[in-house]
Order: sequence, then C-alpha cells, then structure tokens
Amino acid sequence: MSGKVIQNDEQYEKALQALPEMARELLDPLLLPEVREKKQRIYDRTSELIMQYRRGGLVLEYPYLKKAYEEIGYQWQEREPEAAQSVDTEPPGNNDTNDTPEKPEPLKEQPEADTTPASKIMAWLDE
Repeated sequence: MSGKVIQNDEQYEKALQALPEMARELLDPLLLPEVREKKQRIYDRTSELIMQYRRGGLVLEYPYLKKAYEEIGYQWQEREPEAAQSVDTEPPGNNDTNDTPEKPEPLKEQPEADTTPASKIMAWLDE
C-alpha cells in the first residue's frame, strides 16, 4: 500500500465526495473483473484513509480515545491541532478597534413574495 495520507480538511472533503461515485462505478455490471478489482482496492484504501483521518481528529478532540483505539487495534492519523495550522492571527498591539466588536451589517430587506390567499387557490374546486 502507498504511504499517502489525507493532508487537510479539503482533501478529506474531496475524498468523502468521491466515495459515492466510486461505489456507483463498482455497481456497473459491465465492468471488467480486472478493472473492478482495481477500483475496489482504490475504494477500500480511500475509505480506510478517511476513517484514519477522522479518528485522528477525534483523538485531538478527545485525547482519551487514543488509549481506547490502541486497545482495540484501530489506526489513526496523527494530526496537528487546528490552532497551529491557522496563520491568520494578528500580533497583539496592532489592534485599532479599541477592543470593541464589529457591528454586524444590517440585513437587507427582501421583497415579500406574492401571497395568494388559499381561498383563491382552491376556488376552482367549488365550480
């Protein structure tokens, strides 16, 4: 098996979206046995990587799961905390907002839908 792993949440989402399509392809009765075998291996490996990535996230969120996974023989993918992955933080002291939260933008008014009374809709039944 290859040493590939799911690197981030974007790849995880792509893999999740690809599974149903792979499953549909595997159900094709005209698929050659060699092709079906190869696609089945890809499907199995992809689903295994998805589970390992998900378990890695659960181990980050609930550290006690690490011991439980070890006891039952589950494998998981070691992941870094998401706080360490994001780099969008500003250094303290460069904040010009005086620690006041931003006001949310007011909601735009949506035009009202043309409402027809139920009596007019059902009037044809009375004729």
